[in-house]
Amino acid sequence: MQTSVQTAAARPGRPLYRARVKTRQVRQQLAVAGAELGLTNAVLGDKLPDSVKRSRDVQRALSQNVAIEGKVLEAADELQVVTELLEEEVAERERLERELASRPAG
Repeated sequence: MQTSVQTAAARPGRPLYRARVKTRQVRQQLAVAGAELGLTNAVLGDKLPDSVKRSRDVQRALSQNVAIEGKVLEAADELQVVTELLEEEVAERERLERELASRPAG
């Protein structure tokens, strides 16, 4: 049987829980955006005529797209680390709350 403290720890309304869920969602969105950018870059690289690709502005734009793709994927990886840290914090908090709930009142 769960105590009210344990039940409260598992509730989605808790800030740590919400932060953990939100970081997962944002990481997934960033991963998708990075994959879409990669696909876009590949298509542009393959389909643009060489005469267009030689344009300095187009070269700069393609280069910036590749750099942005890298930044998006890096941000997704960093959010994964943050998510793992939040999961550790949630687990530690739940452990401490269980410990407190098991102590006799006094």
